[in-house]
Amino acid sequence: MDSTLKPSRHFFSDWKKLVYNLAFFLNGLLIFLLVFENRFVVPIWMQAVGRMHPLVLHFPLVVLMLYAFWTLIVEKQESSRWNASLAETLFLIGTFTAVIAAFSGFILSQEEGYEAETLFLHKWLGIGISLVSIIWYSLRAYFLPWKIPSKLLASSLIMLLLIGGHLGGNLTHGEDFLISPLQISTETIRKVPIEQAKVYDDLVQPVLQQKCYSCHNAEKSKGNLQMQTRELLAKGGKNGILWDTTKADLGLLLNRVHLPLDDKKHMPPRGKVQLTDEEIVLLAAWIKAGSSFDQMVSSLSPQNPVYTYAENILGGGRTEEEYDFSAADADKIKELNTTYRLIKPLSAESPALFVNFYNRANFKSEDIAALLPLKQQIVSMDLSKMPVKDQDLKTLAQFPELRKLILNFTDIQGSTLAELKKLVKLRELSLSGTPVKMTQIKTLKEIPSLKKVYVWSTGISTEELAQLKKEKKISFETGFRSDTLILALNPPIIENEDQIISGNTTIRLKHQIPGTTIRYTDDGTEPDSSTSLIYNKPISIVKNTKITAKAFKNGWYGSKQADKFFFRSTYHIDSVRLITTPDPKYPAQRDVTIANGIKSDNSNSSGKWLGYRDKDFQAYLLFKKPVKARSVTLSMLRNVGGYIFPPVRVEVWGGKDEKNLKLLKVITPQMPVKATENVENLSIEADFPLQELSCIKLIAKPLAKLPAWHPGKGEKAWVFVDEVFVN
Repeated sequence: MDSTLKPSRHFFSDWKKLVYNLAFFLNGLLIFLLVFENRFVVPIWMQAVGRMHPLVLHFPLVVLMLYAFWTLIVEKQESSRWNASLAETLFLIGTFTAVIAAFSGFILSQEEGYEAETLFLHKWLGIGISLVSIIWYSLRAYFLPWKIPSKLLASSLIMLLLIGGHLGGNLTHGEDFLISPLQISTETIRKVPIEQAKVYDDLVQPVLQQKCYSCHNAEKSKGNLQMQTRELLAKGGKNGILWDTTKADLGLLLNRVHLPLDDKKHMPPRGKVQLTDEEIVLLAAWIKAGSSFDQMVSSLSPQNPVYTYAENILGGGRTEEEYDFSAADADKIKELNTTYRLIKPLSAESPALFVNFYNRANFKSEDIAALLPLKQQIVSMDLSKMPVKDQDLKTLAQFPELRKLILNFTDIQGSTLAELKKLVKLRELSLSGTPVKMTQIKTLKEIPSLKKVYVWSTGISTEELAQLKKEKKISFETGFRSDTLILALNPPIIENEDQIISGNTTIRLKHQIPGTTIRYTDDGTEPDSSTSLIYNKPISIVKNTKITAKAFKNGWYGSKQADKFFFRSTYHIDSVRLITTPDPKYPAQRDVTIANGIKSDNSNSSGKWLGYRDKDFQAYLLFKKPVKARSVTLSMLRNVGGYIFPPVRVEVWGGKDEKNLKLLKVITPQMPVKATENVENLSIEADFPLQELSCIKLIAKPLAKLPAWHPGKGEKAWVFVDEVFVN
């Protein structure tokens, strides 16, 4: 054997010994963790190690592949292509970084949202690569590079690296990520004529495919959300459905899109290709219009932003209007664009602008006035569901180029509709869902350019609508009416965002269609159309209450119910001391959590829940001055699929201090059965005789073994708590 290939007298330098021993130790630790994987819970501090996996995995991939190729091209012992010292160093670096990548990948695999089969194969391939590398490195003196066994080993390692990398790409970017550029998709090159195009199939779905499918598919379903079929898209994920037109921000999808890029909940996440402004407008307009999966593009107005988007993507079928004004200053447009007010050209070369407003809660009348510097270029404005008042029409009348104005479900009453006579180029006006009257509508006939007005679900009677339909000059769209088909109302809106009610705060309900009667119950039962309470003023509550409401109107089917649970909070808890520490996976804000007045949503990953599994939840609630209390309420979570169950026993103790407590109440909550709703925010309330208390002790015991019908049967259940209320 050539002396250059034999181990030198100093087989390892000090640093090589250290790196080798560390790599050996980490491989051993990795095997140990695999054996006890079912019992392993990733500490919070170690989650960051797992998320380093995408950063470190490329280094061993390249280095090991380079070493393997080097082994393949060495033909003989005396080859000048081989440098034993350099090869040994390269191989050691590859071996060490391989175990770092495998270890961080193992930690990352404990997080949710990955397709199980692909994750299983990728994880074991990564660990296999690490083990093969350390074994080969340890025995490298016996695997000479010009020998057949070494070349077979090198070829096998290259195959493992390629397959492991491909599976990792599938997990991160979606199925067939590695070879997808080689596949010419018929969908990408397919451009249907605009007259045959559907809004969802040909416009919305391609955007979701390009920007969202990589994280929300059958292989990788972040947040338990998949988007590849209509049914899965409409179903939503663990945080609920993706859109809700009753909400100010139109629901979860657009809420996440509009979050700052640095926000960890922003979608698509930082580092991914972001949605363009035009794509955001498309999604918002599609949702606002009812998120129909079958609507044709040809049914839209030429000034509809969806139609404009279709023209840019599919090619036009209608001739765009020519405008006699110059384009606005690009910097001014950029300055006036905000997260909740989007200003865009109608098309790439057009000087005409359209404006869309989002998020009712953030809207102010000044937001309209702020657009006056662009009044010579704005031809379309959509203010649907914004709290626009009658006085705002005076501002809107100052936009001389307006051709289209959408005021659906706004707060206008119609008293200043005559102001719109100043808009001499207005062709289309939508007032649906507002309480405007016939006498106010008549003033619109004096607008010479007006061609179409939408007035369905307004304060105009059926007889008056019939008169309007006879108009020749203006086409009044009154909505679908039939003697045989009855439509259902949409549910009422519960306006309160905060579930915690204190002081004189009241609960407010509303409905977008005028003349609708809202009936409600405060005991959790379903409202009916005859005996349930009628909502005519804000509702006051003095205890924990579930408000359930339905809408009714003659000629319509009653709506589905809307409900929300409200927690009454009488006394502020001065301080909290956790007797038992929460599990490291769910620490929330520790002691501060249960008295900070912040309710979590039903997501167990919100970071606002205290989680207990191996020990009881125990805490002291302390008051600087005694309070007269008769009940304590724990806000808890049930997520059957997530192993989160109600506690089997809740104890409430009270007294003047920690050493002088007596048992006030014991509760044994009902356990879920197989048919129980999967996810729900629970209210566990302990009532006791009125008494003065300065200290309250709470104990909640987790279920020791999940029932036989549960997929995790025999395992321990979690207990989650986020707030405690004293009344």
